[in-house]
Amino acid sequence: MIETLGPPLQRWLLFSGSLLLVGAVAWRGFIAPQARFRLSGGELSPASELPEITVMERRVAGAALAASLILLLAWGGRLWVQLMEFRDPFAPLSEDLEYLILQSSWGSVWMAQGGILLVLVAGFLVLRRRAGQTPPPSPGLTPEGIPRTTPRRLELPVRWAVVGAGVGFLLLTLSLSSHAMSVPGSRMLAVSADLLHTAAAGVWMGGLVFILLVSRDAAGSKGYRLLATQLPAFSPVAIVAVGTLLGMGVLLSTFHVHEVPALWESQYGRTLGAKVGVALAVMAMGFWNWRRGLPRLQASEGSGNESAAALRVRRAAALEVALAVAVVLITAILVATPVPPGAH
Repeated sequence: MIETLGPPLQRWLLFSGSLLLVGAVAWRGFIAPQARFRLSGGELSPASELPEITVMERRVAGAALAASLILLLAWGGRLWVQLMEFRDPFAPLSEDLEYLILQSSWGSVWMAQGGILLVLVAGFLVLRRRAGQTPPPSPGLTPEGIPRTTPRRLELPVRWAVVGAGVGFLLLTLSLSSHAMSVPGSRMLAVSADLLHTAAAGVWMGGLVFILLVSRDAAGSKGYRLLATQLPAFSPVAIVAVGTLLGMGVLLSTFHVHEVPALWESQYGRTLGAKVGVALAVMAMGFWNWRRGLPRLQASEGSGNESAAALRVRRAAALEVALAVAVVLITAILVATPVPPGAH
């Protein structure tokens, strides 16, 4: 049982944790500035920093810290899984281990991944302790020289930017040990597409997870207010992320499946089809939230039904996340499935 479920579970933890880290950085960079602007009644001065934002930022950094620690466990489990697949029963275990870690390209990527994870654990620990200590930047001017009356599209303090760069390198290590590395002639393009595909998934689903997380125990009008200040900022970011996800997914599929019949004749193609099917369900739920849920939430302001509207949106978003969990699990199976013969 462990030998059967262990490898997919390890990969699922690795992918899920990585997506959450991307979502944490995306939340701080794209959603928190807009939420602060709305919660403060449209003020952009440093004095407009609100306790709610500090609490939310600390919660996001704390959850990302927990995800980083879980990723360290998954990272260690990754070595064990790889060793069991590589193991030569006629050679000493120490010899196989030494070769795998010190003499293979996989081992180099694995060690780099571990170093990055240690840095991220320290980084998110610092961010959690210093949440709210960095005042928002002054509004400044628009490119036309007009004083700003809206927050910047992206606002990422230096500490968060450094941690964000670490998350980017973590995603790169995942791509460097994926099917993209076996694409002849277009390896760099395939690795870049794989990295963007994963990053887009993290921005979309990871960002949504943190919106739900920071408002999970806010009942009544407060719960409505927290959702109503974050979801409008999240929608355009999610649209771009989904577009990137689809584009890179199609590109990667052309690298790994060259013949249409392979989509149903090969195990890789059938698993890919299952992933696409569930992913489309996630997108449909996200589309409903964007076109129906969010407008209803905004229209309920001042009607006395704010709590009911917020609850409906939260339930729909939670279902969206639950389906996304299934997509990540299928992905964990897909990455270990051989690509169809002739695809490369």
